[in-house]
Formats: sequence, C-alpha cells, structure tokens
Amino acid sequence: GKWLVVMANCTHLGCIPIANQGNWGGFYCPCHGSHYDASGRIRKGPAPLNLEVPDHHVLEAENKLILGLKTPAV
Repeated sequence: GKWLVVMANCTHLGCIPIANQGNWGGFYCPCHGSHYDASGRIRKGPAPLNLEVPDHHVLEAENKLILGLKTPAV
C-alpha cells in the first residue's frame, strides 16, 4: 500500500487543512485559502512551506506506521 505521512497543520498559521479538497485534490486550509497537492506540497499560498513530514518508519510486513522514529527500533 501507499502511505502519506504529514502533519495536519497548515504551515501558514497552524490551522487544520481539509483532506481531499482544493484545486490539486490534496488539502485545503479553510483559514486563509492555502492549497496543497495530494503529497502535501504547497501549490497556492499564503502558506510558505509544504506540510511537515514527521520522523517515521513503516513496517511493511506488519502494515504499521511508527511515528517518532526514522529507523526501526533495535
């Protein structure tokens, strides 16, 4: 499967964007009108940056997502 790991906070002022909305089918911030594509890249401001990607690791065999780790725990 495919995973999208992004923080759900607009990079403009921290509002929560709405998924599957906006001109690029990704995220739309209702506070000030920023648009992100389905990968979380900014397409129309005022947001200055892409949605933040937190540290994470995917355990494919277990179909699990671990937040806070870049690599699996040993």
